[in-house]
Parts: sequence; structure tokens; C-alpha cells
Amino acid sequence: MAAGAIVEDGTWLERLHGELRGLLAPVFAQARSQLAAFAYIGALLAEPGDRRSCWQLAEAAGHATPRRMQALLAEHAWNWAAALAALQRFILAHLGDPGAIVVLDETAELKQGDMTVGVARQHAGITGQVENCQTVVFAAYVTARAHTLFDFRLYLPKAWCQDKKRRQRAHVPDEVAFATKPALGTAMLTGAAGAGVPFAWVAADEVHGRSSKLREACEQDKKGYVVAVPVNFTVTLPSGRKTAVAAVARLIPHTAWETRSCGRGCKGHRDYEWAWAATASPRHWVLIRRSLSDPHDLAFFYCHTAAGQPVSLPVLIKVAGKRWPAEECHQQAKGQVGLDQHQVRTWHSFHRHTVLSMCAQALLAVAAAPPAPLAAHPPAASGNQQPAAWRDTGKLPASASDRPPGDDPGLVKVSVPEARRLLRLATTPMTLARRGGR
Repeated sequence: MAAGAIVEDGTWLERLHGELRGLLAPVFAQARSQLAAFAYIGALLAEPGDRRSCWQLAEAAGHATPRRMQALLAEHAWNWAAALAALQRFILAHLGDPGAIVVLDETAELKQGDMTVGVARQHAGITGQVENCQTVVFAAYVTARAHTLFDFRLYLPKAWCQDKKRRQRAHVPDEVAFATKPALGTAMLTGAAGAGVPFAWVAADEVHGRSSKLREACEQDKKGYVVAVPVNFTVTLPSGRKTAVAAVARLIPHTAWETRSCGRGCKGHRDYEWAWAATASPRHWVLIRRSLSDPHDLAFFYCHTAAGQPVSLPVLIKVAGKRWPAEECHQQAKGQVGLDQHQVRTWHSFHRHTVLSMCAQALLAVAAAPPAPLAAHPPAASGNQQPAAWRDTGKLPASASDRPPGDDPGLVKVSVPEARRLLRLATTPMTLARRGGR
């Protein structure tokens, strides 16, 4: 009954797919490119296999050969950056929230050989070891209703940037220069803030949290942040003494620790002991997380709140816990829509595949999101610029578990994998493409 009500004979999927297609259509100069792109997205959603190369996607789309899929990624004239901007408008139209959290997190895509753009021996977070991989920095858009990948930057190691022959072979644009991962994250944050994307908070891991330039950019844009920092990160106490955050933990009295959940994980609530400490700045704090099973297992966060933002220990804990949904975005994108399963080597082909995979994931995330309260519906996004009322608000959205249930709680929330299964039952890649063109 739930599946039947949600699928609605395919009209639910048809509406979302048609809306995204309408936003993406101006990106493509030719009808063949547009048709191939939506067949590609439909095949990413429908293909059940572990691999999603152009051969498998072409077969899922009903093509006799992979030629059209390969041409879409490597030859057709279309701007992947414009497609990404259209995708972002789609996301904001359905999930835009002034209290949203932008989470910066990088992910590694393990690869063979050394011909694929950006591939090098480097640290891979998914294994915790040095691997032959690509590293991509993503910005996830996280709200109380849903979360999805919003922006990305490919990390190009110095060895790649300095090798002219390698750059030419991979068609890396001349203007692309070496940038650190925090610099890539900062560029995404400042770009989102400058475009009027509604969000109030930034969360990030140690790689980005230790960057003073990234933190300064957040403060200039009047965004709060809760970023992980290493144990030797230095802060100034209210007394004026400078010390590492590890020493701050020893100053916390036993009664100041509180056991709280930072959100639900795949195995239930993620409970830890938490404490926070003031600094010399009235708008900066140190947040400390301690494992319940091992008191010596500590994690440290440096926090900032903009003027007008509410600050309390529960608020900071909630923001810190939103890094997990960003990791879930990576898992869903890789497992459900083949984000890391491409077989492309050049700069433009990689970016085109990534944007199309993000389109597929965003469709699933929006489809699985519970309806927004009527009073909270944001105006439809007509461009990159959003109404001024969306900006610089510090209210953190309440989670679904924080709101009292109504008289009729409705259907059970659909997960992203379940939304993909329903999509496969309702239609095929070919009918998705045809419906969008009606």
C-alpha cells in the first residue's frame, strides 16, 4: 500500500524527473545530447549491477552500443558547470532551508593505473591507507528532511599540476592550478554564500577545520561552523593563556560532561559524552566529544556562531553530528548511482559523469524526503540568487524526532535505496527519457 501510494502510477517520479529535465534542458545545445544525458541518468538509477560503465548503462538504456553514452561524456558540446548550477536550483527548490548545514568532506575513488585525471598514490579515507585513487572534495547540503551532494571539486595533486604532458593528455584546462583541499572547500563555501544559497552552518573534518582561511571565510559570510580540529590545535582561554585543545579537556570538571546523541546512525542513536569550553572570543567555543566506552577517546571541535545565532550545547552537538549524513551521501552515490564506477580518464568526462551521478542521487533524495510543513515551503528557485529573507538566519532546523507527532503521522519514511527500487518498478530508463520530453 505504501509503495502504491508513493509511486502513484509513476506520476510522482515523472513530475520530479520532468522538473529536473526542464532545468537541465538549456544546458544542451542539441537534442541528441539531452536525450543521451537523461538516458544516462535513468540508466544510473535502473542498472542493478555493481558496475556502471558506458557498456552497462547503454544496455540498461536499450542502446545497441555504448557509443552514445561515450560521446555524451567525451565529445558532445555541453557545459557541466551549467548542469551543476541547474541541479543546485532543483535541490534548493525542494530542500532549501535557511537553517541548512553545508558539510565539507572528501572521498576517495580507488582506481587502477595512472592515466585517469587526478589519480595518484595518496591517502584514501575509505581505507585509511595510501592508495592509488582520485580524491574529490564534496559539499553536501544537509537539512532536517533530507541530504544530498550539492557541489564538488576534483583534487589535482602537485605532480599532476606540474606535468604538462600529463595535463594535456587528460585535457586539464590551462587555468586549473594546484589548490589544497581546504582551498577547494573554501571556494565552494564562498561561492554558495555569494550566490545566496540558504544555509546557516558549516561542518567539516580536520582537513578543513585546521584551515584558518576557511574559518575566516565562514565568519566573513556570517555563517556558524563546527569543525573538527587536531589535539594540538591552539586556542586562547578567557584568562588570555594559549593552550592546546587537549589541555582544555583536562580542565573540564566531571560534572560538566553530558551524555547526548548527535543523531541517528544505521545502528540507532550515536551517544557520546559532550562538554564545551569558552575561549577569549565571545563567539568561539571548544566542543569536546568523549566515547562512552573509552574515556581516553576524545574528539575536538572548534565552533563559531554568527551574530544572532542561538548557541547552546545541544545546537553545537547537532551540527557536529551532521557530518554523518554527508558520509551517507557518499555511500548512497557510490552504491546506488555509480558515482565512483566510471571508466573515464579526462577532466571533462570525469566532471560530466560526476554531475550526472549527482543528478540521479538528488532525484532519489528529494523523492525520499518527507513533505515539508506548508509554512516552511521556500519559494521556488528561479536562479542562483535567493530572497534576502533566506540569508543570515541562525535557527537550526528541528529534527523529525524533535517535533511532536500529528494526529496522522502518515506513511513510513522511504529510504534512498527503497526510492530507487520503487523507481525501477515504476519505469525504465527509456520511458523516463520519453516522459520528460512530453
